[in-house]
Amino acid sequence: MAKQKEKILVTGGAGFIGSHFVDAALASGYSVLTVDKLDYCGNLLNLQKALDNKSHRFIQADVGDAQAMAQALKSFKPHVVVHLAAQTHVDRSIDDPQCFVDNNVTATQRLLEVCRQYWKALRGEKKERFRFIYVSTDEVYGSLNAGDAPFSLQSPYRPSSPYAASKAAGEMIALSYWRTFGFPTVVEHACNNYGPRQYPEKLLPLMIDRARSGLTLPVYGDGQNIREWMYVTDHARALLKIVEKGEAGRTYNIGTGEEVPNIKLVRALCTLMDSACPGLLPFEEAITFVNDRPGHDFRYAMDSRESAAALDFKPSVRLIDGLHKTLYWYLENDEWLNSVKSGCYPEWTKRYGK
Repeated sequence: MAKQKEKILVTGGAGFIGSHFVDAALASGYSVLTVDKLDYCGNLLNLQKALDNKSHRFIQADVGDAQAMAQALKSFKPHVVVHLAAQTHVDRSIDDPQCFVDNNVTATQRLLEVCRQYWKALRGEKKERFRFIYVSTDEVYGSLNAGDAPFSLQSPYRPSSPYAASKAAGEMIALSYWRTFGFPTVVEHACNNYGPRQYPEKLLPLMIDRARSGLTLPVYGDGQNIREWMYVTDHARALLKIVEKGEAGRTYNIGTGEEVPNIKLVRALCTLMDSACPGLLPFEEAITFVNDRPGHDFRYAMDSRESAAALDFKPSVRLIDGLHKTLYWYLENDEWLNSVKSGCYPEWTKRYGK
């Protein structure tokens, strides 16, 4: 159990992964300050439980706003900053690369500089214990072929999409602050996350939402692209391990080894929905193959054994179990789903047709 006085500042904490990490940190006894600008995928409903916790504070701010972040650091005095705030959807990065550079690169550099100045003023044990944790993605490594060995910590970076390139750039800037200034940065690469509270532009919640609405289930290309999947609460636990044990200047690959082609995952979800929503036509009949995404990476997979051993971390939720949990959460949380489907979401989903 963490000491109550230990404090974590979480950027992007009203988003999908961020809100689950906030819940996990509070449950482990940390005090948490969540910073989120509440754009389209940030939602205070994600923080319902946290907002009732006396050990949690929330401020609405852009991490690229140096003045606001400096004030947040000065008033809260965290010993760790977990940087999750980012634009994350590959399709959106193809439509608007500049937005991803602004949010994932420029804003990250501004935050790093503000945090570095805060860290420089610390003394003794507080300065030694401070960490800046940059949450990145397996997509920085690029694409694998079917028979290739998984990416390792020594693999070169070959990002394909503007999203992946922006995360790689932010990561390189963060590590440059370690190498140049000694600023204690830690980097984490995570595989694909899924679970409750994920914005429904991503594969699984998109399929669930469209299936319930009687719409087609669009799958890119032939559906054979392979991804490695991790339930979001496992990722939150891994991040807590990095908070507790992460070494400055080190990178950690966090995955599960559970790889599956997109079409197989969607078909498994359809089978679960057939049982959960009886009386409707088999949902698999709604699957429609659509034009492939430009530059679509074929396969992601990471060798996370070294990192798992260093952190004493092991994922606990198998994919089939997590898929079941995810489906039933969305079926039971219409209020949440309807709240996030306002604004830009209807316009965004027009690309998929009926």
